[in-house]
Amino acid sequence: MKPADAAEGSAAKGVTLTQLAPHVWMHTSTGTADGNPVPANGLLLETSKGIVLIDTPWNDSLTEQLMTQIKKRFPGKRMTDAIVTHAHDDRIGGLNTLYKYGVKVHSTKLTADFARQQGYDRPLGDLKNVTKLKFGDMKIETFYPGKGHTEDNMTVWLPEDKLLFGGCLIKALETKEIVPTPGFYPDKWPRAVRKVMKRYQDISIVVPGHGSPGDDRLLPHTISLLKET
Repeated sequence: MKPADAAEGSAAKGVTLTQLAPHVWMHTSTGTADGNPVPANGLLLETSKGIVLIDTPWNDSLTEQLMTQIKKRFPGKRMTDAIVTHAHDDRIGGLNTLYKYGVKVHSTKLTADFARQQGYDRPLGDLKNVTKLKFGDMKIETFYPGKGHTEDNMTVWLPEDKLLFGGCLIKALETKEIVPTPGFYPDKWPRAVRKVMKRYQDISIVVPGHGSPGDDRLLPHTISLLKET
């Protein structure tokens, strides 16, 4: 069942796909926060066994649009699995659509519990603090660095592409300030980012939850913003 207060997305803008690596695309959809349009990023991974999604678009309508694009772009392949990095609408707003298509949704236990509290069917809750996964020919590592943007935020690492999906834990270079949101941890957030920096020291691409992808400069930039929060 979809929560009544799930974020409304912009169907007019739809979902855009931007290729970042040979088998990696960034999906971007626009929702609203406090009445303002907010684009949000996730990833689409093409593996030898099927498509893997990192975070849903803002809502079910936009997630249906993404499913349509997948059918056209990857004929003969279906989405088999998804990973959600925390329990905000810009990450889990399309869960019901994923369940409709039989997609396995992976998350930490914390994110699964939060999603259920919001009225969604519970994701698997199978991811630990560090989990190494393999979908077909693609290796993925998920990492929970501790509290920051939310209590449950985590990152996703693609070792073959040296690509880090920072999600909302990491801010884009064009972001000039961190706006306080309910349930964030400004005192613990810098430590979480430093743990990511320590774990991944050979990063080529960083994808933030909002804004433009970049390189590893996004991580110290996020820490700098937090000093001003």
